[in-house]
Amino acid sequence: MKDKVIGGTINKTGYIRVKATSVGSQTVLANIVELVSKGKTTNLRFKELQINAKYFIPIVFSIAIISAFYWLIVAQAPIEFAITVFATVLVVSCPCALGIATPMVVSLAIGLAAKQGVIIKGGRYLEKLASVDTIVFDKTGTLTKGKPKVTDLIPNNRYDQYYLLQMAASSEIKSEHPIAQAIVKKAREEKIALLEVSEFDAMIGHGIMAKYNQKRILVTNPRSNKNMLKSNNENSLSRIQSMIPKDMESKITDLELEGKTVVTIFVEEKLIGLIAVADTIREDAISLVKKIRSMGKEVILLSGDNQRTSSAIAKQIGIENVFSEMLPQQKLEKIKDLQQKENRIVAMIGDGINDAPALTQADIGIAIGSGTDVAKEAGHIILIKNNLSDILFTLQLSIYSLKKIKQNLAISFAYNSITIPIAAGLLFGFTNSLILTPALAALGWVISDSLVFGNSLLLRRFKPKN
Repeated sequence: MKDKVIGGTINKTGYIRVKATSVGSQTVLANIVELVSKGKTTNLRFKELQINAKYFIPIVFSIAIISAFYWLIVAQAPIEFAITVFATVLVVSCPCALGIATPMVVSLAIGLAAKQGVIIKGGRYLEKLASVDTIVFDKTGTLTKGKPKVTDLIPNNRYDQYYLLQMAASSEIKSEHPIAQAIVKKAREEKIALLEVSEFDAMIGHGIMAKYNQKRILVTNPRSNKNMLKSNNENSLSRIQSMIPKDMESKITDLELEGKTVVTIFVEEKLIGLIAVADTIREDAISLVKKIRSMGKEVILLSGDNQRTSSAIAKQIGIENVFSEMLPQQKLEKIKDLQQKENRIVAMIGDGINDAPALTQADIGIAIGSGTDVAKEAGHIILIKNNLSDILFTLQLSIYSLKKIKQNLAISFAYNSITIPIAAGLLFGFTNSLILTPALAALGWVISDSLVFGNSLLLRRFKPKN
């Protein structure tokens, strides 16, 4: 059976083979260029720009009118003098510096991030990232490499490792999950002949079920069996959870305490054994978490893995707050609780389909470039190079960019605070003449623009702190 697959199509269960039919402007590179372009020119929602439009311009215009009427009516000056004052106030306060204070910094920052391999989808995300106080990480594929390896094969009773691995790998061969791929890879390394299974069914967050010779094969997390079977109406297998012998339960506990993920393999109602896999922590994960915490930000780990394994990994990395055995919807709800109940500004970092809801809910969703297209679509920031150190780079860049914006606004407002009263004739009683004329006022705002322009260009020298 063949159907046309369009952009955004998601295969939630089962196995699918896709053939690419679109190239050119549809490539990843073309999309990156478009994202960078849009990010520089859209979504500029900085409060300072709103203040400029809402308050500054009306106030300046009012000052110009009041000053002109004062000199014309109260001081009995010639109308030419009043018009000159009116024009000078408007020219000297021309908000060009305010107008470029934010957009120029945003454009430079997004371009600088793109060179580093970080795609920021809009200026508002750059601003929001600077105020984030909580960083939430997914585990598999984010803090770990997402390429687990089989470490233990533990057959039950009379079964052997060959049969255990053959049943598991044959069932998992159509699954895209990293653990499934690790099991299949191990079977191929051992040169085990894989069997042709039928009725493959992937159950997100739980495991897979397949059939061979009319026998049901179940490969799953031992903690998920009961719920998974209930949701799939497999009443004939409802006793699986209680059929794990105590000695095997003890082995599962020991393996999980070592930071390994354990899967149970059943054929019908019989446990044929356990397979343990371990993922490798990314080399830069420990230092990254340490540096983020030194910036005063809280770090949280959300994982779909069991509590023992998640806690063991978190302890190695240096994360104290761990939430385990979380399904996609539960991750989303946890992010929502942090935002609404604890009033936190949250950045979520993840790479898989399971992370997409949480990435969307977070104030800032950061997607790992090696992750799924769904996660990258949901994220507001994409780390193309799959390098965790780019998270620190982007955090520091956002903070430095906001600092430059504030400096530019300070320069602009300081300039206007000094020049507008002078242009209105404040010093006329001392000099008996206008110090500023429209021509000199024009030169003044050119100078102020140059100061803002030069200060913004300093952003190009930005280098993250190690």
